[in-house]
Amino acid sequence: MKNFIFIAFISICLSSCKQSGPEADDQLEKTPTLTLVDSMQIDRLVVPTLLDYSFDGQYFLFFDFQSDELILTDSSGTIIRTANRSGDGPDSYKSSYFTACRFVRNEKIFVETYTGNYLYDLQFNLIESSPSRIQIMTRMMGDTQGFLVEGGYQFRFGYLESDLDKIRMENRIKMDEYDFLKVSNFQGDVLFSSKVPTSLNYIQKPGDYIGYDPVAKIHGDRIDLQFMLTPMIYTYSYPELVLKDSLFLDPGSDFKPIQPAPEQENFGIFFEELRGSRYKDFIYSNDFLLTWYLKATPDEEVDALDRRVVGDEKYMSIEKKYKTPVYQIFKGKEKIWEGEWPIKLMTKKDLLYSVNAKPGEDANEVERDVQTFYFYELK
Repeated sequence: MKNFIFIAFISICLSSCKQSGPEADDQLEKTPTLTLVDSMQIDRLVVPTLLDYSFDGQYFLFFDFQSDELILTDSSGTIIRTANRSGDGPDSYKSSYFTACRFVRNEKIFVETYTGNYLYDLQFNLIESSPSRIQIMTRMMGDTQGFLVEGGYQFRFGYLESDLDKIRMENRIKMDEYDFLKVSNFQGDVLFSSKVPTSLNYIQKPGDYIGYDPVAKIHGDRIDLQFMLTPMIYTYSYPELVLKDSLFLDPGSDFKPIQPAPEQENFGIFFEELRGSRYKDFIYSNDFLLTWYLKATPDEEVDALDRRVVGDEKYMSIEKKYKTPVYQIFKGKEKIWEGEWPIKLMTKKDLLYSVNAKPGEDANEVERDVQTFYFYELK
């Protein structure tokens, strides 16, 4: 990445702060700024998805969903090599998609698919492959946030292939009776496992939801899990997966819990997702926790849609209008700010970034020959 001595301090929008007087002044003093600290440019016509970066920070791994190409760059964004490993071929991962792709230390790349696990060198030559013994349970294709590789361990939110019959009852997944949290070695042997917390909304209100898997972040001897339908972050010991602590995120009035889909309704999970709120991601930056959720959609807007169709023009226009992020900042367990920024943020491990736009800019304003990734910290 190209280093900046100093680029900008972006003031947090305080429109959601209703306080005035000494208490508001005290809150302002505690609130950090979103600070642009670095950037990288990639010579591609299509914005690639950031999949991972090596532990020494020397390599970045991207995927172009238009060309199905894996892209390896150096830390400045210069492309080292690309390869299409989908479909057929001796080095293929024998699938048109994957669930996750991660660096193994600094010299190998691990690709997880429903059909198997594939290990590559940095030239994208296949080193070895093996059947998937643990199936990741997610509806996210291409980069599930509930799969991590660190040291000799892998973390997954999933189930053993041999246990499939144990987790289903009358076509409903029994989320509270099975150890979906799993730490394994690279051979697929489960070393540690645990159940999800009983306080999750899909445990409290069983039914069909659009997703169950968490966003996961490893920090030394702990792993933090954010199950996106419940406003909590849970802390487990790692790799032992013993629940140690939790943090209630205390969202404001823009948050509305997602309800289970009505039975016998084919697309119900999508309309309940549109109606309610879900957390998108979280990251620790310096001494702060940053997280965000998407606003809810008014009931009358959702109820007016044709429930036989998902993704038509009216559905997409309502999603674009209402499903905007609300950001929260915590210091320790204290929420010190909640509000909106004119920016779409994303994370990958310890990196907080946006693509082709800084706050106040429109990423779709102009066509680009290169794609710029902007990196931030809270300071």
